[in-house]
Amino acid sequence: MVDIWIMSPSRARRDWLLRSIGNEDGIRIVGEAAGFPFLRSLIADTAADLALIDVQAQMRSRVVREWLAELLELVTVVLLSSDPDPAIVNRMLNEKGGGILSADAPSEQIIQAIKSVASGLMIFDSALMGHAMRGAADDTQSSEPLTPREIEVLRLLADGLGNKEIAARMNISEHTIKFHIRSILGKLGASSRTEAVSRGLRSGLIEL
Repeated sequence: MVDIWIMSPSRARRDWLLRSIGNEDGIRIVGEAAGFPFLRSLIADTAADLALIDVQAQMRSRVVREWLAELLELVTVVLLSSDPDPAIVNRMLNEKGGGILSADAPSEQIIQAIKSVASGLMIFDSALMGHAMRGAADDTQSSEPLTPREIEVLRLLADGLGNKEIAARMNISEHTIKFHIRSILGKLGASSRTEAVSRGLRSGLIEL
């Protein structure tokens, strides 16, 4: 028996997943959640083999990426997404566990993926994987590579530090930090610090 949690922000989607999977022999749904905080509570209070996560169009939001990164530390995940984030795809591949299917995958495919992942296999939709990897390549292909120091600055930006805090952490002047940030924005083709962090995460330059 494979015990699973289900998470989707959409009530209609959760109902569909419950109807489609709930009566399947060999799969038992032990909890459902509308969002990551509720799912984290389920994980703390119940036991399951994996989590079926339906994020759909929200995949590229920074909040969702942060929650997914945390979740991957706790449990094996089968992800339903129309636009998987390359940083999350890379992480799942590196950890050699879980799976990613299209958000509109039929119930039969989802059921098979759950059983396969529970048995230790990795299941990834080839079309989605190709799209995710092309997206990562597009972000960096035409740009000059970041220097090790710039990558360090970008990583600290991702941690939410301001210029003054980064300067103190790296023991260099705030003026130099501003120079590095301008260079990072230019190389990544980003118009803001937030966009630079997003592009860095998507291209695998940094991780959460």
